[in-house]
Amino acid sequence: MLISLIRNLLTAEDKRLVFVMILAYIPALLIAIVMHEFSHGIVAYWNGDDTAKLAGRLNVNPVKHFDPIGFLMLAVIGFGWAKPVPIDPRRFRNYKKGMITVSLAGVICNFLIAFVATGLFALYIYATKSAVMTMEMYTAGYYVFYFFAYLLQYIVLINLTLMAFNLIPVYPLDGFRVVETLVKPDNRYVAFNYRYGSFLLLGLLVLSTVLGYISPYLDVFSLYMNAIVNMMNSIFNAIFGL
Repeated sequence: MLISLIRNLLTAEDKRLVFVMILAYIPALLIAIVMHEFSHGIVAYWNGDDTAKLAGRLNVNPVKHFDPIGFLMLAVIGFGWAKPVPIDPRRFRNYKKGMITVSLAGVICNFLIAFVATGLFALYIYATKSAVMTMEMYTAGYYVFYFFAYLLQYIVLINLTLMAFNLIPVYPLDGFRVVETLVKPDNRYVAFNYRYGSFLLLGLLVLSTVLGYISPYLDVFSLYMNAIVNMMNSIFNAIFGL
């Protein structure tokens, strides 16, 4: 997404508007990945594990959570990650409850942020409706308006994308952690994922992206992500009257 915006910047008629889109995309991306990891740490702390706090990760400083490869992947193809927050499940007061709540904390946080951002976007559009009607194009106010409009929309899009991606039950994603907690310790699927899950996930991402150039119907990851994002977007828009 970020790469396509930069590419558009070179050919767009209104380069300033595309630049505004890039400026809005970057903080939206940081909000999504930082809050996702922070929520893992804070929920682990609520469950009795202070590992993240002792490691200095119980904060919203983007530098603490930044993973260059994960950030690049998320910026380029929409699937990525931050530096995982360290967690020690042995410190949980209740192991199963702790694992499930910590695993789901990130995706729930992304869901809530997207929901709130949709509400703020609806409020923003309503509050600026009269001003937009008389606004002159290419003025400072014009670009300020679009910055906040794009910022809120990107916050919704990126958080829903991150939520959908992390729900996939493949190691090391959050969806896998939930499955791992609910099945028996000697489960073959869990054992397979610990050995090959990371390679499987990366291979599927690359294969799906390559096949997408042949036909969009072969890009199974994009089909899945778009289905989840569009469904949630439709629900949020209906709730807020957008």
